[in-house]
Amino acid sequence: MKEGARKGCLDVKETTSKIIIECLAKKVMGEMEPEAAKELTLCWTFFPTEWFRFAWNIPGTGVYRMVKARNRMIKVLKETVLKKRASGEELGEVFKTIFGDTDERGAETISLESATEYIYTLFLLANETTPMVLAATIKLISDHPKVMQELQREHEGIVRDKIEKNEKADLTWEDYKSMTFTMMVINESLRITSTVPTMLRIIDHEFKFGDYTIPAGWIFMGYPYVHFNPEKYDDPLAFNPWRWKGKDLSANISRTYLPFGSGSRLCVGAEFVKLQVAIFIHHLSRYRWSMKTETPVLRRFVLMLPRGSDVQISEDTKTG
Repeated sequence: MKEGARKGCLDVKETTSKIIIECLAKKVMGEMEPEAAKELTLCWTFFPTEWFRFAWNIPGTGVYRMVKARNRMIKVLKETVLKKRASGEELGEVFKTIFGDTDERGAETISLESATEYIYTLFLLANETTPMVLAATIKLISDHPKVMQELQREHEGIVRDKIEKNEKADLTWEDYKSMTFTMMVINESLRITSTVPTMLRIIDHEFKFGDYTIPAGWIFMGYPYVHFNPEKYDDPLAFNPWRWKGKDLSANISRTYLPFGSGSRLCVGAEFVKLQVAIFIHHLSRYRWSMKTETPVLRRFVLMLPRGSDVQISEDTKTG
């Protein structure tokens, strides 16, 4: 953000993606050789959201580039694991957990190939969801000055309290849990955007919906329309964080709130997403910033920002 403030511009999605990949890489792999880490990061430049638009694996398409990057990424992951095992180095926390289960003979219950496929999926999902949700949240905040003012007040209070107590500037878990209005903003943003706007299900038996018959075996693509039900939410199309005042802000699911799916398909990264968004907002609140009003956010198979997610940013003389 300091670098962005010097330049006057910051790409929210790109910045978030870099942070997530670096954070996940350390947790998953542990310390990596510089070249391997660089190669892993480079792979993500071939994972643009546009690959959803044209899903044919032929040269020149986004899918073709993504598949090549995927194969390269899995190779890097495998090579890193094998090198660490050969040298006796520790793997990252996630890989250690994955390989921790053994059968009655003491053998690992998951193969290296399956583990790397799992980790690849983890990286892909994290990179395709959180940065988009955060960028959409920043857009909603920018479009509503009163929300931005209240956020700045809350986060300036956290910084001021640390200065008065002569504490380190690093955020603590207590600081995060004290971000009441921030969580109201995040909940409202997730209600409007959802982490992934669609929930895919395979129909296991034929059923009728109005005048339509949906055959068994078809894939159903559902949208959380309950989020826009006027019987459940007053003025449902309006971005109004104050509607969450006095409610349980820690709940990730209810009959009328499904930003992370539901049932056995509930996203395991729900709390991780909210934590990342809150931390990003905290640091961004220490700057003067805005996003262009004409920046569009589209809800398709995934959230999309066809014109990018740049914010104009500069140092805030009040908080520095």
